Amino acid sequence: MKAVNRKSRKNVLSGFKNKAIQRFIIGLITVLAAVVIVENGAAPKKYRLEAGESSKYDITAPRDIVNVMLTEKLAEEAAANVPPVMVRLDDVPIDIINAVNECLDLIESARQKMDSWSERSPVMNGGTAYGADGQGEEAADYLMVKMNELGIRISAEQADYLVRSATDEEMDRFETLLISTVSEVMKSEVNEDNLSEKTEYIRNVFRISDLPQELKDMGAITADALLRPNCVIDEEATRMARNETYEAALENKQIIPEGTRIISYGDIVTDDKLQVLRELNLLETAGFDYRFAAGILAVVLALSFILIQYIRIFCSNVMPGAKETVLLCVIILLTLLSAWFLEPVSPLLIPVFIAPMLITILLDLRLGIMVNVLLSFAVWLITKGDQQFIYIAIIGGTASAFIVNGANQRSRLSISGLAIALINSLVVVCMGLMYKSDLRTIAYNSALVSVNGLLSTIFTIGVLPIFESIFNIITPLKLLELANPNQPLMKRLLLEAPGTYHHSLMVGNLAEAAAESIKANALLARVGAYYHDVGKLKRPGFFKENQLSENPHERMTPNLSTMVITAHTADGAEIAEKYKVPRAVRDIIEQHHGTTLVAYFFHKAKNGNQGENVREEDYRYPGPKPATKEAAVVMLADSVEAAVRSAAEKTEGKIETIVRNIIKDKLDDGQLDLCDLTLRDLDLIAKSFIHIFGGYFHEREEYPEVKVRKQVDKSEWDPAVQRFSGAENGAAQDDSDARMKQRETDTRITREAEKVGNQKA
Repeated sequence: MKAVNRKSRKNVLSGFKNKAIQRFIIGLITVLAAVVIVENGAAPKKYRLEAGESSKYDITAPRDIVNVMLTEKLAEEAAANVPPVMVRLDDVPIDIINAVNECLDLIESARQKMDSWSERSPVMNGGTAYGADGQGEEAADYLMVKMNELGIRISAEQADYLVRSATDEEMDRFETLLISTVSEVMKSEVNEDNLSEKTEYIRNVFRISDLPQELKDMGAITADALLRPNCVIDEEATRMARNETYEAALENKQIIPEGTRIISYGDIVTDDKLQVLRELNLLETAGFDYRFAAGILAVVLALSFILIQYIRIFCSNVMPGAKETVLLCVIILLTLLSAWFLEPVSPLLIPVFIAPMLITILLDLRLGIMVNVLLSFAVWLITKGDQQFIYIAIIGGTASAFIVNGANQRSRLSISGLAIALINSLVVVCMGLMYKSDLRTIAYNSALVSVNGLLSTIFTIGVLPIFESIFNIITPLKLLELANPNQPLMKRLLLEAPGTYHHSLMVGNLAEAAAESIKANALLARVGAYYHDVGKLKRPGFFKENQLSENPHERMTPNLSTMVITAHTADGAEIAEKYKVPRAVRDIIEQHHGTTLVAYFFHKAKNGNQGENVREEDYRYPGPKPATKEAAVVMLADSVEAAVRSAAEKTEGKIETIVRNIIKDKLDDGQLDLCDLTLRDLDLIAKSFIHIFGGYFHEREEYPEVKVRKQVDKSEWDPAVQRFSGAENGAAQDDSDARMKQRETDTRITREAEKVGNQKA
């Protein structure tokens, strides 16, 4: 069980060592951190408010927002104001007029009966009818009963007045007025809502008439009793009409435009405004806005996907490992954090230019431009969609990437800050003219973006060495620092191995010219050439260019000499790492001999005691072969410089023959298989070498009074030496494939030296 657990833990740990898994984890952490930063930065400020209280804030709308409650309230009011759809009852006016006529006929009938009874009765006491009181009461009662049947309730006194007291003239006027008034009213629309109004109208007509008060009252009573609506509400039609009006009113949304006040200081917080603040997620009591966070997550994931695909297709060589991924993610998160903190001050102060400048200098121009565009959209969310910001970020950021591209001096970066400030100011001026801003606003915004550009450049210059050191990234500025003769390792090379130092300078000149001709990194090639032989510092006396008299290889076996010669590449990488030389330069140190053969000692061994038992593999450099154009150029420059320097005849034709033969030998030996050089590139490299040598070994006129005595070391004239001599040993071409630990090499050298000493003794 324990063995299984150990195996599973081992599998997990090995999985974490996988570059793809490392980059995935780094990217996932970065995306999550970016979502948190953007969500918090883009989320609006929250307020604590309650309905009915006085506002303590001036709150403006961050975007156009519909006041839903107010819109619905106005729509309801509009629907309520729609009059009901009425249906006319054509029979009602006729029935009412008939009822009025019937009422009048009853009154007339009662009066006529009273008259007929009066004529048949004897007259006594001055014309007073005998039994008239009893007959009048009978007629009045008859009228009351009949009127009650019509729904007109009158008192006995009123009935008696109509029967006995009212004159015929008064009754005629009453009849005419009642019929005309009721007819007039019934011609209009009478409904439940205005029935009382119509009845009151009839009362007023009778009230201002010259009729007796009893008849005026009778007119009002008759109108109250007989008048009824001549139209009714069509409930279904009314509902449909009001629904149509409600829906139409809802289309007229009550919008609070972006930038206008939702509520002002001192205003009473109403329910509709509270609802608006809740929809905008501006209330502390609203809780976490999951929909808003989901939207931010979707946007960040989309931008991340675009960036990942861009890197995979166009910049895979720029981002080979987790180190570069971490660097890119750190720059992105730093920019987002700065945007989060500085946005409340002013969106124009957000230093979005830092990211494209740092990425361009440390990684790649194209990657810097793409990151700037995508990052601008992410920061745009934090600025709540500030239009001026997005133009400045994309235009100014892209321009800053182009400006700092290839900058090889910090003074040029400082000048770049001024250029970026000028470009940003021009963008702001153009935006101000487009939106017709006043001159004061344009000047203020121009000052802000100018300060932003300058501070971004200053910050870039300040953090650049930190990033170079932490992530061991090579930049033109770093290369220039490494090329400085006062650099500790270069100074040590000059003092302890002066021959190697001067040889490296010449190789640097050759490598730089050749790299320029094939569009490679010329500065990296030069610096790589300066440091390619720092491994000789461990045993400088074992290399020909540093020997003043004795050559220790004369007392050593070819195998041991090969170990000493080939060990300098591994020694050089170790020393360079100790001095924190960037990885790109250390790669050149390790690769500048590839797996070439140390031919001088190989042939010496074959001609010795071992004879045919000598294996070629034991006399080759451990490699690896050059994997970049710059490493290949340094390899060729190293071999060519040593061969030409040791050549007896340095004419143009002889130099060209040596150069092209060495390049051909390297090509045939497979040393250039991994470095992506074409035949055309090799031809350009050869021409560059020949041109440099032509200036270095040009002919000079001898002074007649000076006699120059030329002495030549016979070992340098040996054909084998001349053919295969390398930068490490003027008598031997440095090439071998043997891999040997440094401790074993040192031990064997010491033992051989002691053996030689004992033999002499």
